[in-house]
Amino acid sequence: MKSDISNLFYRLPRLTFLAIGFILLTGISSLLNLPRQEDPTMTDRYASVEIFMPGASAVRMEALITEKIENALREIPEVKELTSTSSEGFSLIHTELFDSVGKEQVDLVWSEVRNKLIDVEPELPSQATKPHLVVRGPVAVTLGIAITSSNTPLSILERVARELRSRIATLPGTKNTEIYGEPVQEIVIEVDPNAMARANLSLSTLSDLVSTSDTKISAGELNNNNSSLVVEVKGELDSVERINSIPLGVSNNGQFLRLSDIATVAKRYIDPTEAMALIHGQRGIVVTTTMETGRRVDQWSESAKQIVNDYRDELPDRIDLEIIIDQNFYSEERLSALVGNLLLAIAFVLMSLFFLMGYRAALIIGMALPLTLAMVLAGLSILDIPLHQMSVTGLIIALGLLIDNAIVVVEEYKIQRTRDKSHGDAITAAVKHLFVPLLASTCTTAFAFLPIALTPGGIGDFTGSMAISVVLSISASFALAMTIIPSITAMIDKRFPQGQEQSQHWWVSGFTPTGLEKWYRYSISLVLKKPVLGIGVSVILPICGFLVAQSMTVSFFPPVDRNQFQLQLSLPASTSLAETRMEVERVQAYLAEVPEIRDSHWFIGETSPAVYYNMLANSDSKANYASAFVTTYDVDDPRKILPDLQKKLMFEFPNARIMALPFEQGPPFSAPIEIRIIGPDLAVLKEIGEQIRLVLSQTQGVTYTT
Repeated sequence: MKSDISNLFYRLPRLTFLAIGFILLTGISSLLNLPRQEDPTMTDRYASVEIFMPGASAVRMEALITEKIENALREIPEVKELTSTSSEGFSLIHTELFDSVGKEQVDLVWSEVRNKLIDVEPELPSQATKPHLVVRGPVAVTLGIAITSSNTPLSILERVARELRSRIATLPGTKNTEIYGEPVQEIVIEVDPNAMARANLSLSTLSDLVSTSDTKISAGELNNNNSSLVVEVKGELDSVERINSIPLGVSNNGQFLRLSDIATVAKRYIDPTEAMALIHGQRGIVVTTTMETGRRVDQWSESAKQIVNDYRDELPDRIDLEIIIDQNFYSEERLSALVGNLLLAIAFVLMSLFFLMGYRAALIIGMALPLTLAMVLAGLSILDIPLHQMSVTGLIIALGLLIDNAIVVVEEYKIQRTRDKSHGDAITAAVKHLFVPLLASTCTTAFAFLPIALTPGGIGDFTGSMAISVVLSISASFALAMTIIPSITAMIDKRFPQGQEQSQHWWVSGFTPTGLEKWYRYSISLVLKKPVLGIGVSVILPICGFLVAQSMTVSFFPPVDRNQFQLQLSLPASTSLAETRMEVERVQAYLAEVPEIRDSHWFIGETSPAVYYNMLANSDSKANYASAFVTTYDVDDPRKILPDLQKKLMFEFPNARIMALPFEQGPPFSAPIEIRIIGPDLAVLKEIGEQIRLVLSQTQGVTYTT
């Protein structure tokens, strides 16, 4: 036997078993420590800037605020697109970054955007609020807890929500927490006109005195030769007592005058409220929390639920805490289904190997599967790629490719043994003969998937981990086929040599039908004699496939297998929140009659929490807007009922625009089709827009146009 690096693992059995043990232990360790989540984490390339200026018309908001901010943000080269909406008292600017901006750059870009907003702030009217940047990455809420009660004031539920929020926020791994449907408080100053006149004060003067008493504004600077210090007065305007004590000056009789002498200060809930949440048709408050990426969602959710259960035990029975959003449920369901498919595929592969090649070959080649999976898990751990639907899907795609290298090597080893070569020499000959061809086939497959892994933007973020799993799988398969697999084959062959008598049994050497073998030999001989015939037959199926593909539905990302969908309801702009609630209650009652629907949770005046990762916040979050997520009994229910449900909702509620939307994979988008018309005359643009809407309304498949 020649001493060669190709049969090193055969000559050193301890090295072989050490390598196998190391690979398995590394794979098991990676499996236990890899983060787990439902979907891939996508880069935060979307954000919005919000500015309020009460009383300003839409034209003034556009000219004084929106245009200035857009001009400032256009100076940032990474900004791909800016879209804005200017309405009465409110300006909203949506920002999207180029796909080329990677995860390591995005934080720096958003920091630059914040600096630009600070620079443009002095140019904005003093009555406007500070520009507020909200970075909205495609991340789903991990846990959502609804707080409801039939006979408890909403103010008490708000305190419960804030306490629960603070408790969950202290849990390690919590990224952020939010509260939906809470009543908003404001401090109201009611001035006595007669007392104000006696104090010789006007309303504008009084307003200026209150504004300058806010200690969030610097009181000045103290400069000398050694230092320059900012001077601030202690105590902010955050309480009724502090506002009551605002000094207004000295009265005519020489007494010191405070705000409480001429006005009544009180903290009240804004009425009518700006937003509300309806849980099972009852008003409540929802606390949502999002887990940091890079953690196991099952472990984090268990800890968060324990906090909820402990807090529930402290509350009276009339206050109910209910978990209405649980991403871990869908993550476990998705991963369990994928792992089940993976195990089923492995079972079919092993059964096929056993039937066609015998138990010995099935045992040897089957060893490549757990070893390859262990190496892939270790690679995912090194690359910080969590276990989610795309990374596991990559393993399933590569499963058929994993055993190809092992099968070829085992068969080549058998051929070399029939030529009276020793075990070691047979390994050397097999490896040297197959190294370049198998390396070429591995590289071509890897290069075919690399464009998916290297695709920039949201598509690359979503599908890249699938391609990386495939590349890791076939690379690990090649490495094992060149080292451990032929060595194990030789070890088993040396210890249990396959005799001529045993080889006659099908469970030893595999089942080969005589007729099929004869036909196969004849077809190979015919193709070798007439290559043109072989080429012609080989292209028939691809041509048929391309012809049939034209009749198939084209969709880059398939619908989600999820027992949930979303509803968006919009009423005329002048609709009040109370009227919107009444319309929502009618829609909710209608949905309750649909047998496939379990429940629906509505959020009026604001966008519902992101129960799926690519839900976008709606810019129409006003009193005339409501959104909901609806839960059905089965994952197939949304696909079955949504087309018919959309038509019925349009017929039953003609005054509202109701969109019943399924959750879909991939990057978020606001609408499937967007048409942009650009020109200087707003009246002409509006006329053209209405003409296009008329054309679209007569187009089959179009539900609504906005």
